[in-house]
Amino acid sequence: MNKLKRTLALVATLALATTAFVGCGDDSSSSAPANNSSKTESKVDDSSTGDSSKTEAKAENKVPNTGSTLSILCWTGDDIKAMKDCFLANNSDVKDSDITWVQCGTKGGDAAENYTQYFAGDEDVDLYIAEADWIMTFINDDAVSAPLSNLGLTDDDFKTNYDYIKQIGTDSKGVLKGTSWQSTPGGFAYRADLAKEYLGASTPAEMQEKVKDWDTFMESAKTISEKTEGKMNMTATIGGLWQVFSYNRAQAWVDKDNKLAIDDSCTKFMNMVKEMRDKNYVSGEDQWGDSWFALGANGDTFGYFVCSWCFGDDTSTFGKMQGGKDNENFGKWGFVKGPQEYAWGGSWLCLSPKADNGELAEKFVKFFCSNEETMKTYAEFKGEFVNSYNVMKSIVDAKTNKSALLADGQDQFATMIEVAAGINLDGKITPYDATIKNDYIDAVNGYVKGDTASVEDALKAFKTKVASDLPEQLTWE
Repeated sequence: MNKLKRTLALVATLALATTAFVGCGDDSSSSAPANNSSKTESKVDDSSTGDSSKTEAKAENKVPNTGSTLSILCWTGDDIKAMKDCFLANNSDVKDSDITWVQCGTKGGDAAENYTQYFAGDEDVDLYIAEADWIMTFINDDAVSAPLSNLGLTDDDFKTNYDYIKQIGTDSKGVLKGTSWQSTPGGFAYRADLAKEYLGASTPAEMQEKVKDWDTFMESAKTISEKTEGKMNMTATIGGLWQVFSYNRAQAWVDKDNKLAIDDSCTKFMNMVKEMRDKNYVSGEDQWGDSWFALGANGDTFGYFVCSWCFGDDTSTFGKMQGGKDNENFGKWGFVKGPQEYAWGGSWLCLSPKADNGELAEKFVKFFCSNEETMKTYAEFKGEFVNSYNVMKSIVDAKTNKSALLADGQDQFATMIEVAAGINLDGKITPYDATIKNDYIDAVNGYVKGDTASVEDALKAFKTKVASDLPEQLTWE
């Protein structure tokens, strides 16, 4: 992780290295996670409603068509495989050999470093997938990113996309360089049977009242702890709590004077997490390890914070949390919004300056990120929460989505569409977020584990680490 932080900090201000990279393997055999109307409309481009004749004129696709294949750089093999399969099934004029992808690592952090080296060489790349944690590093570097307008795409093409997805995909000059096929809203998954037993909550609506804000969440955690004699956690990991917090700061991590912004929320989160850990309201397990999944499978935790890409069948992330379909706790879960709206992760399609297959690149981006009909096709093909309020509302209204992972076949999309409508990152995104957020959560964990004696010491350690990682990028007194 420290290696990744240094890479991101460096690339944010320096040009890419010029040495060629040959470690990314070309894997061409497989490729790749009811709100009130005024609130919903405030989070979706206003141009998605009203007179359809007021659309922008078709822009020119400036990308050449000299390449033989559409090359996509990625690390998410499962996603790209599903996208390619769906695209080919619905575009008879496109052959399997027309689309290839290059797998650079198996994790988002690996990809950031591998992409940097890949771009320094002469290898072909038309589109690439960037992760939420480091997309700003790439789209703020014109050497590795090009405006989507080069494909002839305009704001009108993305009018029903969620605003926060567009905000993340927009560079510091206000140029849209990344768009996504998915939105990744999250919520709180909980044991529905135990909610009734311990909290008297028989429905998701009643459970939401038990976790509607952080004070109420803590009260419910206390009740569950008391009724289980301290044996059951309210939620599995600090990492899950962090996902919610990281989306709900009132301001950016860097202020208008280019200084690190440490506000009251930083102190509040540290105090809350320390209390939760001391009282065993949250476990001490790290995310993604076997013991993290085992908490749910063994009945040691009441809930997890999960997002759209955690859902699927019994082999999905959320399915593993339940111990698989043969576990006695499988399917006994519910899903609610939780204390605050948030999203977790996500992937963006970005255009490479090296792109040489403009027509197919434009067609691919429109299929997954713009055209509502084909976006719905993919949503139903993959079970994906796609990046369109209109599409997801049509699916929710049809009441056809029934999750096998939730009690009574609850539709997780009905909750997620409310969550996505409440996310707003306007003015809160900086090119240094990945580094700063990693340093902050490291400071939180250090305080919880006793490495620092107080919140003040933990915040001091946080500031010192950021100054070390970003000595020239930010202003320090």
